Amino acid sequence: MKIAGTRILVTGGGAGIGRYLAEQLLAESADVAVLELDAARCAELSAASGGRIRVQPCDVSDAAAVDAALQALADAGFEPDVLVNNAGIIHSEPLVNMLSRGERVHARESWQRVISTNLDSVFFVTGRVVDRMLARRCKGVVISISSIAANGNAGQSAYAAAKAGVNALTRTWAKELGAMGLRFVAIAPGFIDTPSTRAALSEATLARLQQQIPLRRLGELEHLYLALRHVIENDYLTGTVLEVDGGLVI
Repeated sequence: MKIAGTRILVTGGGAGIGRYLAEQLLAESADVAVLELDAARCAELSAASGGRIRVQPCDVSDAAAVDAALQALADAGFEPDVLVNNAGIIHSEPLVNMLSRGERVHARESWQRVISTNLDSVFFVTGRVVDRMLARRCKGVVISISSIAANGNAGQSAYAAAKAGVNALTRTWAKELGAMGLRFVAIAPGFIDTPSTRAALSEATLARLQQQIPLRRLGELEHLYLALRHVIENDYLTGTVLEVDGGLVI
């Protein structure tokens, strides 16, 4: 599938990785739409792209909101050929915090919020987009942004479980719907050099991590986009998790 002229929907595309991917796809002449919860980000992205990126406000963890947003895009003439499930949040919390003076066990509220945002959203958006693809007899692609945390990351029970779920859904749907011409791939980034990464981790921690990465450096946003472009363009790639981590999980 060629990117130019292809209709591509990116969830959580108002900032960070999602915005970078959306803008790069637009630069390669894709017809891009974004689902974004934050109204201010919606307005800013629309203005920055000169209206060339269709921006639809939506809470992708709410099934009814997803239905309404996809219908609004369809009414405007946009039916995606490619879906990029990018929306998500990172959360760190141990299963049991032995140093806590209050509740020691991982909060149910944060568990449910992380699972809803990172996993339920993939289930809701993919189901509805794929149903519409099938109705149009579209040979589409669904790409979900996972994480190396899916292999298990100490202190991130909910996040790791959600990303492992994303990987499992990717493989399951590839088996279910491959005969219909639909492909499903997950991209699992390692540590990417972004402002949020540097805000979350100290320089000492970053230096230690880089020594653990066989390539001895953090990834760049461009590396994620190159992986995304490869998945879109390679029509024989499905049911796999593409790790973009500099060899960290070897």
